[in-house]
Amino acid sequence: MSVRSMLLASALALSSALPSFADKANDTLVAAFNKEVQTLDGLYSTSRENLILSYLTSDQLVELNLDTGEYEGALAESYTWVDDRTIDFTLREGLTFHDGSPVMVEDIVYSFDWIANADSKTKRGAFIRGWFESAVAIDDRTVRVTAKQPYPLMLRDIAVFVLTRKAGSYGDGNPDALTQNFVGTGPYKISEFAMGAGVQLERYDGYYTGGPKAAGSIEKIVLRPIPDWGTVTAELLSGGVNWSFNVPDDTAKDLGGLPMVDHVSGVSTRVAFLVLDAAGVSDAEGPMTNKLVRQALNHAVNRKEIVEFLVGGSGRVVHSTCNAGMFGCDVEITEYDYDPEKAKALLAEAGYPDGFEFDLTAYRERPIMEAVAADLAEIGVIANINFVKLSALSKSRAEGQLEAFQNAWGFYATPDLGAISNYYVEGSNRNLHQDAEVQGWFKAALETVDQDERADLYAKALQKIADEAYLLPIFQYSQNYVKSVDVNFAAPADGLPRLNELSWK
Repeated sequence: MSVRSMLLASALALSSALPSFADKANDTLVAAFNKEVQTLDGLYSTSRENLILSYLTSDQLVELNLDTGEYEGALAESYTWVDDRTIDFTLREGLTFHDGSPVMVEDIVYSFDWIANADSKTKRGAFIRGWFESAVAIDDRTVRVTAKQPYPLMLRDIAVFVLTRKAGSYGDGNPDALTQNFVGTGPYKISEFAMGAGVQLERYDGYYTGGPKAAGSIEKIVLRPIPDWGTVTAELLSGGVNWSFNVPDDTAKDLGGLPMVDHVSGVSTRVAFLVLDAAGVSDAEGPMTNKLVRQALNHAVNRKEIVEFLVGGSGRVVHSTCNAGMFGCDVEITEYDYDPEKAKALLAEAGYPDGFEFDLTAYRERPIMEAVAADLAEIGVIANINFVKLSALSKSRAEGQLEAFQNAWGFYATPDLGAISNYYVEGSNRNLHQDAEVQGWFKAALETVDQDERADLYAKALQKIADEAYLLPIFQYSQNYVKSVDVNFAAPADGLPRLNELSWK
């Protein structure tokens, strides 16, 4: 029997065990997820739902302090750079897994090795395999992690992608071992899981103190899948749900007008943009290979109206594929104001006075993509939008078939331009400009830990990317949350809600 079949078979039996009503008196908070949690193991899913769950149940050696932008010890009490590619991590004393067993250096080494092993097929391994060389125990509290070469995002990758697992968790190599029966290290432990019914968590009283992650003040948290916003609304009004996220802007505003519900809006690190085939990967003579055409398209899109009427909330116009405050992003670049007449003049100069047609492949936010297409039509450019699943888009991109494609990149909540480097480095199928200078600057920025040098390299790259209009940046996403009025919740600066920080009023 498959893992999914086993989970479905258990859903009916367990669903009655998962509370259907939020209950402050019993210290149980119910969070509504629009999508279902498919696995308890965050190494095998990068969905937003699983990222939220993993933050509750798993820990890493270090964690980013959102206020300072510095990485602080989490499971590691401290860390020391031995040289520009080696870090020693010293574990805290008294760390335990949810089953009460101690967290040991062998568990840390096992976690690195499992994630980095391509045969484990984790969703996170590809992010560290390029730089990871080894993790070895130096003594009973110290682990030395070594990179193949200097890599400035080493701490970021460890903080985001290396979730701690008990040595031997996957047996002889079974990726499904923790799908249903999960033992982690986070502030909450899983008590029930059933496909279709959700996940119930209980506060782990053995969680360590003195670290950057809050231990949690609410006794129980239930993650309940409710795909229909009408049902979420009804549950909020009846007291069956306390909190939800990723709420459509209109729904969030309507709910926020009710006396028993608060609407909270916050920024997301995710940015939306179009990638244009400037290098002619799909067509060596295609219009996207012409700089004037790419500049015309950038002038044709009314970003301000898209943000105001379709994104809403805390959404912002962007002119680059990053956002303010991110390392490497605060640099003056060419900005393309909304100017249809200038766009038409550029098209005429490029040899397209009557416009042209092209295929735009997209996978999300249909109304926004249709608004972009409508703006382009005003200058005579017809965008034939092909809406597909992300997997289909990725396949066509890998085969070099796309004239232009939509992308929404979240940076894994990393405040560093290097987190989007796969759109600019040599050999990536996301890179449709193939500019040797830009590729060289990004490569150099990812091979030095000198922050001043990295900032200079990123500035050169962003300025040329904007001048050449290799991409069409559109907006930074907003994140809408709704909650019952008796819950304390503040929108996180990186767009990743941390439910362990919620509390009752």
